[in-house]
Amino acid sequence: MNKEELLHKYFLDELTSEEETMFTTLLEDDEEFKTQFEFEKSVQRVIKHNKRVDLKKKIQGFEEESKNVKKGKIINWKPLSIAASIAVIISLGVYMYNTVFNQSTEELFASNYEKYPNTVSPIVRSGTEPQTPEQIAFEAYETDNDTKAIELFMGLKEKPYPEYIDFYLAQSYLKEDQLLNAITQFQKVISANNQFSSPSKWYLALAYLKNKEIQKATATLETIVEKEGYKSKAAMVLLEAMD
Repeated sequence: MNKEELLHKYFLDELTSEEETMFTTLLEDDEEFKTQFEFEKSVQRVIKHNKRVDLKKKIQGFEEESKNVKKGKIINWKPLSIAASIAVIISLGVYMYNTVFNQSTEELFASNYEKYPNTVSPIVRSGTEPQTPEQIAFEAYETDNDTKAIELFMGLKEKPYPEYIDFYLAQSYLKEDQLLNAITQFQKVISANNQFSSPSKWYLALAYLKNKEIQKATATLETIVEKEGYKSKAAMVLLEAMD
């Protein structure tokens, strides 16, 4: 496969795993290929931006036509039918605009989210040893019983507790779509500046994204890339997809 075809398939999201490996190798080792990729990426960004601008202009144009109809400036046969048609077009335009970008946000989150593994509290599954409250909480977390996990993690916070509890509580909030709680909790972990602060930035960006706080998501991702933190390469790819 030649380089042009490889680039073409990349932007269509049609690369096989073998082609992805080839693409990554070329991007790292072939300066000419990297330059061409950056150029193509810029072109794609401009095309995407222009499509958004065109859609906004069309919606604004429909709205202006609707205003003119209401003011009586457009006189034609069957004015009520015209006004109704324009209203339908405006509704469809707004619906399409919101659907495209809301779907994009949801899809971007879904394609980038992966539950953080339990790396701190091994689960005893033999049934012969009594489980601690912490192990019970993490068992709920691992089995995606997040409502129970939240309750149990909150119970552990009633006394001096390990710093990682806040991080996994935030994870459970995010999985349960309690986005504001997740955001607050991830911010707390980041402020604590512990071993979970770096991954918290990535999940905070995803929480912002899912909550449609695009500017905050972008700013957080840019910080990850700048500091080369946890998931910095994924953050760079996500920023490009959001552009």
